[in-house]
Amino acid sequence: MRNNVSIISAAGILPPEKIIIHPEDNIRNEFSAPGEQQLSRSRTLWRLEHKKDLIELMKVSLLAAVKQVQMDISDIDYLILSQVWSDNILGDEAGRLARELKLSCPVVSINVGTSGGATGLEIATAMFANSEFHNIAVIAGCNYSHWFSMSDPARTLLSDGAACLVLSRKQGMTVAGCHTLSTAHYDVLQFNEVPERYVYYKPKGGEYIFNNMKETIYQCCNKVCQSNGISLNEVSAFYVYDPSDWVASAAAEALSVGKDKIISIFHKYGSLGPAQSFFGFMEMQDNKNLTDSDWVIVMGMGPSTTATAVLFRWQHISCNVYCYDHKTQLSNPMLPSSVTQNI
Repeated sequence: MRNNVSIISAAGILPPEKIIIHPEDNIRNEFSAPGEQQLSRSRTLWRLEHKKDLIELMKVSLLAAVKQVQMDISDIDYLILSQVWSDNILGDEAGRLARELKLSCPVVSINVGTSGGATGLEIATAMFANSEFHNIAVIAGCNYSHWFSMSDPARTLLSDGAACLVLSRKQGMTVAGCHTLSTAHYDVLQFNEVPERYVYYKPKGGEYIFNNMKETIYQCCNKVCQSNGISLNEVSAFYVYDPSDWVASAAAEALSVGKDKIISIFHKYGSLGPAQSFFGFMEMQDNKNLTDSDWVIVMGMGPSTTATAVLFRWQHISCNVYCYDHKTQLSNPMLPSSVTQNI
């Protein structure tokens, strides 16, 4: 890879409140597959009490990721934050995080919706062209469940959480290449200011996603492979952003690969928006079939923004998912005792 960029650490943070949706309790929603039958397994959703508490999970994800590799936050040269919906025009997640952790490095927000994690990785990778940067962190978070109406069945897909990946010039899981496509034609969501501030979807928005997502998956993953001189068949594992139960099967069909090559985490986490691709990346670390230097792809996608596929050379790295009680505040930049490992 140009500039020899690797992922050296990954940490995911979830709130303690869990909601279990059993197959018999599943409710059809705008993003259900046409003709969908009863689901085969339950899914777990993770919820914050207040949407503003997400900033705490984002902070802890950074602290956990650097601690895992015996680093300090002062070792981070640049931080990219995938911005989530905020309550004011300032969108001050980046500034608040920098102040509370006393960060001296630049903290830059991007806003490409649910593709934020994967697209953030591409931006971070490109920044290593600057020889002054040695360690760059990317944080992605999600509190989308608080931006859909309580009566909207789509809320039963959504979780809250955050994750951080640390990129470095040190040895780790090599970033071999990235490819981003525009998804502006997926014009499916709209934000309603009155009478209540909620997201809603345009008529047949879910149907459009279902009818077009396979082509987007194929084009994005195939082009990142072509750019690196390999074929899709040479990739050992794929994670494709799966905000609903049908996406994994659709991805296998789109890529013409066996379902055993597609990693799905929807049943485990629900939909974590911009952070979903990071949790998918971490799920790969549990794949016993992968060996060093295998090709793997992680793809994120945001309707109306971008879709990004990232090609890696697999290697085991420091990687954990934690549960964090957001009511316990951080008093200093250390991993708090209220973090418990192994979800």
